[in-house]
Amino acid sequence: MISVSSFLNEAQGSSRQASGKGLARLASDLRDQITPIAPPSTLRSRVLERIEAEPPRVETDAKGGIVAINPAFTGLCGYTFPEIRGKKPGSFLQGPETEPDAVDALRQAIRRGEPCVVRLVNYHKDGSAYRVEISMEPIRSEAGEITGFRAAERKLA
Repeated sequence: MISVSSFLNEAQGSSRQASGKGLARLASDLRDQITPIAPPSTLRSRVLERIEAEPPRVETDAKGGIVAINPAFTGLCGYTFPEIRGKKPGSFLQGPETEPDAVDALRQAIRRGEPCVVRLVNYHKDGSAYRVEISMEPIRSEAGEITGFRAAERKLA
């Protein structure tokens, strides 16, 4: 890939060799109008800040198997994507203190294809319990068919 600056320099050089001044003038005008973007280190820092500010998220296919998580999800529960790919979240996050009524409400919303918010106890990879609020919603195709579900978690005190 060639940078804008390299292109403009090359265009100016080519146009001089061809003895045409129109392209050189255009290149010069364009260079004056281009606003430089932030240096890559600044952009990387901004991207990382946004990623870290994101709540823990998990996305599943229509059958409930995990197809994506974000870094915040790994930070909350300790599991990496390769460890849980294709698994249903409840199969490894729920445990003895997880409230059956909250799990049932989540399952009913999934069956009906409706969004829901539940509060329940989940378990970290190390076995420690933590309380979360889960906001779940279906993902639909343009035809309205459910193709998966996405959920955001918020750790509660």
